[in-house]
Amino acid sequence: MTAIRSVVLAGVSGNLGPAILSAVSAAPFNVTVFTRPGSSPPKTPGVETIEVDYESIDDLASKLHGKDAVISTIPPTAAAAQTNLIHAAATAKVARFIPSEFGSDLDNPLNRAAPVYRPKVEAQELLKSLAAEGKLTYTIVYTGAFLDWGLRAGFPINPVKKIAALHDGGERLYSTTTLATIGKAVVGVLNHVEETKNRVVRVGEASTTLKEVLALSQEIVGSDGWTVTEPDTTEAVEKALVQVKQGNISHETIFPFIFKAIWGAENGGHFDKTDNELLGIQQLDKAGIKRVIQSVVDGE
Repeated sequence: MTAIRSVVLAGVSGNLGPAILSAVSAAPFNVTVFTRPGSSPPKTPGVETIEVDYESIDDLASKLHGKDAVISTIPPTAAAAQTNLIHAAATAKVARFIPSEFGSDLDNPLNRAAPVYRPKVEAQELLKSLAAEGKLTYTIVYTGAFLDWGLRAGFPINPVKKIAALHDGGERLYSTTTLATIGKAVVGVLNHVEETKNRVVRVGEASTTLKEVLALSQEIVGSDGWTVTEPDTTEAVEKALVQVKQGNISHETIFPFIFKAIWGAENGGHFDKTDNELLGIQQLDKAGIKRVIQSVVDGE
C-alpha cells in the first residue's frame, strides 16, 4: 500500500477533533477539513476547509477524489453522515478510513451489545464489508477514556470542583489517554499503513484506577471538601436500559453504558496489550498522570 499523503478530517469541531487536527496538520500531510455550511471549524494554517453536503454521497465522493485517508470524529448522533462518508470514500477509492471510535473496546461482546454503541458497531461492520470487497481499508482506534478531557468535564473526577464518582468502588485498572496523544496515535496509524491495515489498534497512555486518580488529585488540591460517590455500574445500566427501551435517550440513559464499558468488571476497560510501541506512544507513570491533573487544575 502506498504512503498516505493527503488526509481529510471530518467532524473536527467536537472535543477530540481539534486535537487530531493539530497533530495531523503538524505532520507532513496535505490536510483538508470537511465542514457543514455555516459551521466554524478551528482555523489552522496550511489546512484547506471545504464545505460539504453530508446528505449527498455524490457530493462527498467528488470532494474526496484524490485523497488518501479520511479521519472521522463525527459523533454517533450524526451517524448517517458518517455512513454516507464511508460510502463516498469507497466510491472515491480512498485508501484508508479511520472511523469515529476513540473510546472503549467494542470487540468486547458486552460493550458491543450495548445500545449506545450501535452506531459505532454498524460503522465497523460496514467498513469490514467494504474492505472484504477491496474497496477501501480501515483502522479502528480504541483509546480508553479521555484522561485530560475527563478531568475537565468531571468524567468521572473533577479536581477543580472536587467531585468524584468511583464506579464500582474505583479499584479496577483502566486504560486512559489524553486528547493530544490520541492525535499522535492517529498520525502513527497514517505512518504505518500496512501494520495497521484492516484491524483494531489499542492505545493506552496510562493504566490507573479511579482511586489512584482521586488520590493524586487530592495531593494537588487537598482532601477537604470533596463529594465522593460509588455508583454501581450494573445497577445503573439496568435502570438505564428500562428507559432506553421506552425510547428515552439522553445523557442520563447513555452514560451508564459508557461508564460500565470503562469500569465494569468484565468489559475490558483495561487493555492488556496495546499498540503503543508501534505508534510511538510513551506510557505515563504516576508522576505523569499527576502532571496531567496539575495542568487541568491550572487551567491549561
